[in-house]
Amino acid sequence: MNMLLFLVVEAVLALSSFVAALPDQPQTNAPSIEWSNCSASDPPGVQCGRVSVPLSYTHHGLGTVELGMLRLSAPRSARLGTLFFNPGGPGTVASDYVLAAATEEGSPNFGHSVLQRYDIIGLDPRGVGLSQPVRCDPSIFNERVSSFPATEEEFQRLKAHNEALGKSCAKLTGPLIDHLDTVNVARDMELVRRAIHSEAKLNFLGLSYGSQIGLTYAEIFPENIHRMALDGILDHTQSETTTLNDEATTYELTLNQFFAWCNTTVKCTLHGQDAASVYESVIRAAEEQPISAPSCVSLGDNACRSDVTGEEVRSNVQILLLFQNATAGSASWVLLSAAIAQAAQGNATLLSSPLATSETFGAYPGIAIGCQDWLHESTNLADLRYKISMASTTAPQTRGTSQSFYYQTNCLGWPPPTTNPQRRLRPRVSEAPVILLVNALYDPATSIVWATEIQSQVANSVLLTRSGSGHTSYQLRGDAAGAIDAFLVDGILPQQATLASS
Repeated sequence: MNMLLFLVVEAVLALSSFVAALPDQPQTNAPSIEWSNCSASDPPGVQCGRVSVPLSYTHHGLGTVELGMLRLSAPRSARLGTLFFNPGGPGTVASDYVLAAATEEGSPNFGHSVLQRYDIIGLDPRGVGLSQPVRCDPSIFNERVSSFPATEEEFQRLKAHNEALGKSCAKLTGPLIDHLDTVNVARDMELVRRAIHSEAKLNFLGLSYGSQIGLTYAEIFPENIHRMALDGILDHTQSETTTLNDEATTYELTLNQFFAWCNTTVKCTLHGQDAASVYESVIRAAEEQPISAPSCVSLGDNACRSDVTGEEVRSNVQILLLFQNATAGSASWVLLSAAIAQAAQGNATLLSSPLATSETFGAYPGIAIGCQDWLHESTNLADLRYKISMASTTAPQTRGTSQSFYYQTNCLGWPPPTTNPQRRLRPRVSEAPVILLVNALYDPATSIVWATEIQSQVANSVLLTRSGSGHTSYQLRGDAAGAIDAFLVDGILPQQATLASS
């Protein structure tokens, strides 16, 4: 998640930026992991680890960054090896997911067979969670600035806000802010793999942004992979406009699936009404005047804005659309239907955007990592308005709202450079063992188009498509999740072009 086509100069920049990732770079010595208790009341089998890795893999002598991780051990008698896990984001805390699997009976974060056969490592990427989290000024982050500027004044305000936020992150985070891209994350994972067991190859399960980590690793270290399963495929190979269009349209297609579900499902709060019409009425009302969010407070972990604009409604609907069925820590479409119904009655609390209340707010890593991974080359208002016009044509209900567009607008003016821009996967990725790719047909964040494009670039890959809605499939514990478990535990792959019903 570039106007029209990649320019020749962009291709040159992309190639030069990736030279650092070439596999013939001198190998960094494997560090030692310091394992210890995470707390005084750790669940059985849980340990926390800390390890220092180079801040930069291309410029030695710049110091180190300390990574944190959580390990959940499998029973010794049945253990196959170690499985690295990333739940996405960027910025989602992997160690939290693994801890939840240890503390919540029946947690859907992992299948039973995986928990029985693998030590699971929740390695937080640099800048996230236990790994020196990105720090920023919450007051600047909370400034309300439109990502869809209509005037030159709004465009300049957006850029100034982004620059101020980026400078605050650089000041509070330090040198790490310039070294957060996914190439560094993949290299970190390789060092941790070698530190745990240099003879054992990598087993990896990556969801959403975790698929980008996995594919980047596969480009650099294809010979070091044992089994890799990726769910909710992110395509980091397309131009800005193609990336925007693909995500905007998959959001719109899934939103229409939600409307159809509401019109046929009594659990939907909007059942018996025209759900699409109610949604559009909320958007119109919020664009005329922000809708009040009376239950929001300005302090504490659950702080949120006191009212909601139309732009914010579209953005937060995409988030609530991610999971049709409730998963661990994620609400279902039932909550989304209630949020829209309440907003139509004048209470948009459930659609309000969270406010940052500390220097380590969880949204900071997402923007800091994303701005180093994704191109954002609109140099003027006309460039940006072209993208908005295009997306509003192909996705008139969502109008381009997406994580992709967020990076293309909220990274404008961001001080650290884009060090890992989009480009086609290197041919070496096909030297890896077979990679299992999984994607839902209607995923509001990662399009099935992205999954099929990645499949076409990775010769040794099998794509399993879930015939359903929602972002990723693993935590739903249906047929698609079962196929992932069978591959990770027994090496059994589904047939190419298999369609899973759940």
